Amino acid sequence: MVVIPAHAGRYPLQVWDQFGRPLTLQRQPERIISGSPGNTEILFALGLGDRVVGVTDWCDYPPEAKDKPKIGNISPLNLEKVISLRPDLLLACNLNGKEPVETLTELGG
Repeated sequence: MVVIPAHAGRYPLQVWDQFGRPLTLQRQPERIISGSPGNTEILFALGLGDRVVGVTDWCDYPPEAKDKPKIGNISPLNLEKVISLRPDLLLACNLNGKEPVETLTELGG
């Protein structure tokens, strides 16, 4: 999960991941992958469903989420599939594990 400040409309934007590490979003994410059903529901509730390019096999709500490309189980994530979808942002959760998130970060995130 990423913590986004209330002034989230201005970029670059510094946010913090679930491990307390800062990261900078240079621009508004256009291609988002959700690493959990809860994240998927929040993204769609915020009206960002059109930006979601991948979800886990467990993401089935809202119904539109079922039509999104699947990135595998919550744990382990299918890293090859995640990379192939070219996300600007992966909204991971603690169940995704630290290792896959670190691997993706090292590969260019």
